[in-house]
Amino acid sequence: MRLLLDEMHAPGIADTLNEAGWDVASVAADATLRGTPDGDLFENASVVGRALVTENIVDFSLLARQWAAEGRDHAGLVFTHPRKFHRASLAYPGNLIAGLRQFLEDPPIGGASWTWWL
Repeated sequence: MRLLLDEMHAPGIADTLNEAGWDVASVAADATLRGTPDGDLFENASVVGRALVTENIVDFSLLARQWAAEGRDHAGLVFTHPRKFHRASLAYPGNLIAGLRQFLEDPPIGGASWTWWL
């Protein structure tokens, strides 16, 4: 499974997971993706086959529903809750790295157009 970390997540998370053998890209580390509107980012992630990891639940839930209504598949959404993975906490980013590593090692879901809460 390939992931794309949304801009709010530290690019070092992708670096750490890539060093462990996973294929994880980071919006924050890619100048061509930084600041990309949500709809375009969702499209890009789907075209390149990357599930999007984001805490932007409102916007991406809406996009996923719109795509479903149009009969379009996306590559997956992994929602992270800002209370569980608070970026100002001492546990971050280690707790998100651990959660994503566990998710990648034993994906609880597959196929197209899925949504998972980490």
